[in-house]
Amino acid sequence: MKKPVVDYTKLRPSNITSVEYRHLLLLLGWPAYFLMYLVTERFIPESSCHVVYSHIDDLIPFNEYFVLFYVSWYIFMILSLLFFVLYDLKSFVRAQKIIVGMQIIAVITYILWPSVQNLRPEAFERENFCTWLLGVIYTADTPTGVCPSLHVGYTLAVLSAWLFSSDVRAWKKLMIAAWGLMICISVCFVKQHSFVDVCAAIILYLFLEVVLFGRSYKLGKHRIGDRRDGVRIRNIDAMHYIMPLMYPNRCDNEAYMKFSVDLTGAEEYIKAYNREHPDSKIAIFDVVIAAALKTIRLRPQMNRFITNQTMYQRDKITAAFTVKKEFRDDGDETLARIEAEDDDTLESISRKVREQIALCKKEDDQSTEAMNFIMKLPGKHIIGAIARFLDRHGWMPQSVIATDPYQCSVVLSNLGSLGLDIGYHHLMNWGTTSIFIIMGTKKFKPHHDQNGNVTMKKELDLALTIDERISDGFYYARSIRQMKAMIENPALMEGPLSLEIKR
Repeated sequence: MKKPVVDYTKLRPSNITSVEYRHLLLLLGWPAYFLMYLVTERFIPESSCHVVYSHIDDLIPFNEYFVLFYVSWYIFMILSLLFFVLYDLKSFVRAQKIIVGMQIIAVITYILWPSVQNLRPEAFERENFCTWLLGVIYTADTPTGVCPSLHVGYTLAVLSAWLFSSDVRAWKKLMIAAWGLMICISVCFVKQHSFVDVCAAIILYLFLEVVLFGRSYKLGKHRIGDRRDGVRIRNIDAMHYIMPLMYPNRCDNEAYMKFSVDLTGAEEYIKAYNREHPDSKIAIFDVVIAAALKTIRLRPQMNRFITNQTMYQRDKITAAFTVKKEFRDDGDETLARIEAEDDDTLESISRKVREQIALCKKEDDQSTEAMNFIMKLPGKHIIGAIARFLDRHGWMPQSVIATDPYQCSVVLSNLGSLGLDIGYHHLMNWGTTSIFIIMGTKKFKPHHDQNGNVTMKKELDLALTIDERISDGFYYARSIRQMKAMIENPALMEGPLSLEIKR
């Protein structure tokens, strides 16, 4: 005989709150519910109840034989909960949590919105055991407090525990599911409940299922609450949970930082590399992009974003930048976007950048094509409102955001290529990008040693705008120092993106 997972012979009132036995406290919901149910039955007259009825009820014939399934509910519930409490505590807790939730919501509903159904037949056409049993049930159970049907709700709660159990074979689940289905159907055929009551019970069950266990559901690689481009952060601390609620807009939470990198080592590395690889030369912009992507890979909080007042961890590591097709006032701009993989190196990232630039100079990206199409549509304000709603919930079509820079981990702008110095650039409330990096021009700057001697070093100024709600200053400071070290010594990025650097 199968041995119980808990030794209940040692259960005492003094130790019922212990880890071993505290799951039994969930059973207290039953006496509390029955007490409240009796109170509502006694003090709420039938005349003050709302009649529950649906035209579908007229299509469902009365059939006394379904009372056998109806009363089998007691066997179904007792045997199921007894089995769970002895051999499967996880399923017991699952079923009881939903049951307790139903009991609380049902009692509140029966008090605030009392209900009654008038579907019972005035007399039985024939007399047999089933009609006798129904007569007993009709006498003992008034037709009030019927919506939602807890007969159905409890059945679904227990049935879900059976179906989600990993220790029950498929054929047993199929038989139990068929039994549970017949119990749910029976309430309408014996005229104990309206079809509306059943629907209300199903909705209540689904609501509690999602609220209590929705975080464990997976939709492909994601769970309920995740987006297709990111996973919701569920073990977040209180401060980072509250901040998006108090400060919902990304642009209201910008932190601007700038720093300079010594280009001495980087330029020497680039010259040596380009001599050895004349067909695949790299530039300082490639080094900055690679350093940003590797920093984001090694510092995962840098790849988070907040939208719809919720924080997410992005699924992919992506960088975006603007490409000017021709250096003329009327030259078109297009958007480039690269996606980094764990095995990417400085060389492969540089190659991706070159390929994207070459592609953008030849043709429009998908996002530009989509925007050109939207320009031809009427009702721009409605389109804008719909677009913002879809963006906020992560439902924007992939064809629209394919190369949208504000759907990336980081956006970079090389102002130095235009002869401009670094400047402040805001974030966007649109999209999910939480990091904006600007490169300025290369400059010689004086450096003073301890003795007051002055040397000139070539430096590159960089500016970052970040969403301060995502992490703290300590984390950002360490991330920037790591990025600075990689730009100054590009050899640190010769290994895969996922390889930790040693300094």
